[in-house]
Amino acid sequence: MNARNLNLPLLATAAVLTACSEGADDNAVNDNLYRVVREDLPLTVKENAELEAIRETDVRSQVEGNSTILYLIEEGTTVTEGQKLFELDVTQIVDRRATQEISVEKARSAWEQARTQQDILEKELLTKRNTAASQLTISEMELEKFLGAPAAQDSTGRNADMVGRLRDLINLPVDPVKPNETGDGKPQPTGASVTKVDPGNYKSLVAKVVALLDVDDGSDPLQREMGEMANKILQQADQIRIAMAQLKVTEDTVEHSRRLASKQFITRTDLERHELDFQSQESKVTIAWKDLELLINYTLPTELIQLTQNLDNARLELERVEASNDAERKKSAFDVDAKNKEYTVAEEQLRNYERQIENAICYAPTPGIVVYARLNRDRRSSEAVAEGVSVRERQRIILLPDNTRMRCVVKVQEAQVDRVAIGQPAHITVEAFQNKIFTGRVTRVAPVADSGSSWGGTDKKVYTTVVELIEENTDGQLRSRMAAGVTITVGNVKAALTVPQQAVRRDRSVNYVWKQTSSGPVATAVKVGAHNQEKVEILEGVSEGDVVYRTPPRGAPEPKFEQPQLPAGANIPSLPEETADDNKTTADNAAGQRTPPTNGYPSQRGGDSRGRGRTQKKLAEMSAEELSEYRERLDRMEGMASRYGDTDAGKQFKATMTKLKRALDDKDIATAQRYSDSLRATMTSMFSQRGGGRSGRDG
Repeated sequence: MNARNLNLPLLATAAVLTACSEGADDNAVNDNLYRVVREDLPLTVKENAELEAIRETDVRSQVEGNSTILYLIEEGTTVTEGQKLFELDVTQIVDRRATQEISVEKARSAWEQARTQQDILEKELLTKRNTAASQLTISEMELEKFLGAPAAQDSTGRNADMVGRLRDLINLPVDPVKPNETGDGKPQPTGASVTKVDPGNYKSLVAKVVALLDVDDGSDPLQREMGEMANKILQQADQIRIAMAQLKVTEDTVEHSRRLASKQFITRTDLERHELDFQSQESKVTIAWKDLELLINYTLPTELIQLTQNLDNARLELERVEASNDAERKKSAFDVDAKNKEYTVAEEQLRNYERQIENAICYAPTPGIVVYARLNRDRRSSEAVAEGVSVRERQRIILLPDNTRMRCVVKVQEAQVDRVAIGQPAHITVEAFQNKIFTGRVTRVAPVADSGSSWGGTDKKVYTTVVELIEENTDGQLRSRMAAGVTITVGNVKAALTVPQQAVRRDRSVNYVWKQTSSGPVATAVKVGAHNQEKVEILEGVSEGDVVYRTPPRGAPEPKFEQPQLPAGANIPSLPEETADDNKTTADNAAGQRTPPTNGYPSQRGGDSRGRGRTQKKLAEMSAEELSEYRERLDRMEGMASRYGDTDAGKQFKATMTKLKRALDDKDIATAQRYSDSLRATMTSMFSQRGGGRSGRDG
């Protein structure tokens, strides 16, 4: 920020009196005259502050909820580490601890029962799983027993042998049917019908047997050892061979009997009996072949399906048992974990109660001097810590500052905070030691305003700034919470033309000084620059060596200067003419002085003295920069409301101003324009309520 571009704020009476009471000025001609010189003008920000230790220990309540202070050590006592500071009432917590001890035992018992049940369940689940696994093994063995196991290299009796023997059986040659005739070659009219079974009709059985043996395990089914299937097929094949051999014997017997009967060596009855034996044996051969066919087509496939289904069911049952066991284990583990957590929570709550009961008596964690904290009940009220007062958990009760290193906590007004920066030097005065000045340096400037802070009853904010004292407080004279004043040096104007602040007067928007000339005192318009609490930089209007009056010469009338014209289309809010003279502080009125203009609200008009003919740009027509300037001017106008007391117009002014600023912040231009128009009407009402006073003063 360029210090020469700073506007001079309205001066309070306190600042004027301070400047006048600091002893004789080196450039003073007499008590009321001052010679203008060039000198360095330091720029400062001065605020009240409070001392506090850089390192201090907060001692807070560690008891949940609200508790009452039963005992409190006296404030200002120097304590050592471990010394008792305060005691809180924890009667209710003692009762809760007794109840919680019972809850802990119940939770522990429930947890142990859950773990025992988990062990029992694990054994039951293992039994179920073993049973299902055994059934699967049995089913696999039954199927393997039926189809045959994989054969070793030197094993005999493979399925291929069974298939070969079956194929040989089917490929047996069939003898032609011999006629039923006598020895002379003539047919014997016995009425018997003898037929032969043709094995070739059963060739398809070989392929069916191979298909039944084929299992999806990647091995050659014919190279497996013979199982029950092969045994049953071979047994039936043997039955067929035996039946066919018996058929051959009976056939030979019938032929021999026929020859004997033709020669009448045997009776016809013996012949018929032999023929019946032949036919019966031939039927047995047929039945044996049919049994083989039924065995291969129906019996063996049925058994294979049943065994395969049993194996699949055994696998599914094992999977079901394992899934069920897993669910049961998870449920049991969850129950154990839940019971464990319940026990842990109950035990932790018990320890918490014990910890709170133990913390009810608080001892000093570090040595120091006891300082009571303030208990903030709400934003506007607080009370001191005392015995019998109720405090909440984590509320600060006592401070134990280490006063070796001190700092000042300063609340800088928002109009000044942009001038303050970390590293700037500062001078500190303490009310308890008026004749001693301490040096310090800015170490922190809050980036945002204090939450809920306000200054002067308006919406202006303050920013917490920390200034650390450079010297150590070795003698212990400085203590926490001492009132102090901090002056921060924010800049310096080299070789500036300076005059005392009280020498600069103001006629509405024109600053002027009374200058001594050969023809007497002359009111001279000046342009002001930077300032501090004592002196003002003059940019135009006086020269080095000129002599100016600190206060107006006796009997000199107040001058009237031509006011600057308002540029066409400029956006500067206007007030009725009364405001130009009324816009000064109460301190100025008490001193009978006019002060230089501020960044606030001097009225500037482009028309006549009543403000007619001036131009006013609408908010919607303004640029972003113009809107920002307009918003800043509104901030500076708020001080006007306090000069109109509790009148209806004054209250309406503050309410409308607040709404207008909020609308501008929300970028609601239409609403802001409506409140702006309403603000002008309210201001007119405010000035009309004070109408008679103005003419009386001018008269």
